[in-house]
Amino acid sequence: SQIVSHFASTPDHIVPESREILASPIKLLVETADGVLDWVSEKPVITQPAPGAVTWESHSQAGSLGLFCSAKMEMDGYLIYRLVLKAEIETVVQDIRLEIPYVDDVAKFMVGMKHKGGLRPDKWQWEWDENSPAHQYWVGNTNAGLYCKLKHSFDAWDLHNLKESGFPSGWYNEGKGGCLFGTDKSGAYSSCAYTGQRVLKAGEELELRFSLLVTPVKPLDYARFDQRYYHWAEDIVSVDECLDSGATVINIHHGNLLNPNINYPFNHTDKLKAYLDEAHAKGAKVKVYYTVRELTNWVKEIWALKSLNNEIYTDGIRGGHSWLYEHFVDGYQRAWHMYLPDGLWDAALLTNGLSRWHNYYLEGLSWLIKNVGIDGIYLDGIGYDREIMKRVRKVMDQAKPGCLIDFHSGDPFQEQYGLLNATAVYAEHFPYINTLWFGEGFLPTYPLDFWMVEMSGIPFGLFGEMLQYGGNLHRGMLFGMPNRMYQETDASHIWKFWDLFGIRNSKMYGYWDSACPVKTNHSDVPCTIYQKEGKTLICLASWAEDKVEVKLTIDWQTLGLDESNSTLTAYPITNLQDAATFKTDSPIPIEPQRGWLLILEKS
Repeated sequence: SQIVSHFASTPDHIVPESREILASPIKLLVETADGVLDWVSEKPVITQPAPGAVTWESHSQAGSLGLFCSAKMEMDGYLIYRLVLKAEIETVVQDIRLEIPYVDDVAKFMVGMKHKGGLRPDKWQWEWDENSPAHQYWVGNTNAGLYCKLKHSFDAWDLHNLKESGFPSGWYNEGKGGCLFGTDKSGAYSSCAYTGQRVLKAGEELELRFSLLVTPVKPLDYARFDQRYYHWAEDIVSVDECLDSGATVINIHHGNLLNPNINYPFNHTDKLKAYLDEAHAKGAKVKVYYTVRELTNWVKEIWALKSLNNEIYTDGIRGGHSWLYEHFVDGYQRAWHMYLPDGLWDAALLTNGLSRWHNYYLEGLSWLIKNVGIDGIYLDGIGYDREIMKRVRKVMDQAKPGCLIDFHSGDPFQEQYGLLNATAVYAEHFPYINTLWFGEGFLPTYPLDFWMVEMSGIPFGLFGEMLQYGGNLHRGMLFGMPNRMYQETDASHIWKFWDLFGIRNSKMYGYWDSACPVKTNHSDVPCTIYQKEGKTLICLASWAEDKVEVKLTIDWQTLGLDESNSTLTAYPITNLQDAATFKTDSPIPIEPQRGWLLILEKS
């Protein structure tokens, strides 16, 4: 009936003031020819209190319809509901609706259900599509929001389509179900998942499951400014070269002589351990590419896995390397193929989203941490559900506190992928992830609101990084997003600037935050600051089509600076900006898609 957030607008800490997320209680409405039924409910009974979760049950009745509710709330703000409707006599149901009414100013952004992330649409209608597992959405703001996913009656993890698991029958209802978004009569912005008309026979049970996640899932962690990534793949980069760039965390991709085989880093652990030992001795952390979804043909258990009749490997269009045709023959689908530096091929096979292989994967993760010394994992997509992700986090934290999960995804908002949104698809995993790296297809030219919702991670309590074309550092710094050392992208220059300013010990105020002490007079040029004692980093980035001049409004008292003896300086940053100085009350020129990183400090 009520969800309250105490996050600050820049969600890095808790404040005394509260913010309501719901305009009124969430409702399950059942409508018959006589209208919407009134439920008479018994008091809920807590069935299992535990440190990490609480479960409860309740029963309600409305005429000849009974409603059983089983629910669980977990410690990270995740709730999952199982609702079972049962008819005592045959009943024609006109509609069943799950309505979530959001407070209007909380519902600033929306993503999911084939809506490209950004400002909420005035109206939106979504319908089920076998080729698009887009049955999840998020509505909210930077410090308050609520995610919802319509679920099957069983656990499933659909990344590409619904052909294997099918539609959630309760919600789908032979194509009559869907979801509507818009402003209701009370002025609240509401989502309404509906099932459409159906007939419930006497004694028939109808199951509806859905999950909720309250956001942000955790406060922004400024430790990410100490986590500076050198990400290498095919060619081995020495530990010294990585550290000389300023990196503190090294990501080892697959497809190289240390980690050649995708999602199976066990074939050359002697070489891998030697590299990690050197890195640890020199003060760096090292993470490896290790996930599921596809599995190398060099896995030693390959024939045992094949013998399980597609429990592990998916069946479908075969293809791939000739070795698969000659030896595996059938019962597989080709996945990632790569020509390795030693002249061999890594020919992977597609695996199922949920299977007993995840138990092996988790034991392998624990073994890699304890015996090889890895400091976490790099996930390129996530091939398992939230339940497995919780186990991943627990295994890592128990084996070595401080392990990191770095999550990368391309942009699946394309027709061939079903117009999915990475943020919406993976939101249930976000409580257990350290940083985001949303890359291919996430263009630096996208609108400001898209950056906020689908690239930055800010509304969920996460920092992100940029990949495509190296990103746009002026825009990225509005959200605390750098790039990383990867291929031709050189992040060493922004790291040096961070150290020059001392960003690790600063306090961020986002451009969206009314408490931000520095503002501009141009709506297309937002300003985010990083404040510390004696000086402030002012980040400006333009979305204007033409060159503009902006003036700053500065709250000097909040910054603890004196206007009469303060300077505004653009320090030179290689490949980003030249040295310049500006008067604090004079216009600052900004070219299209450019900006400034300025340090305001005492003269």
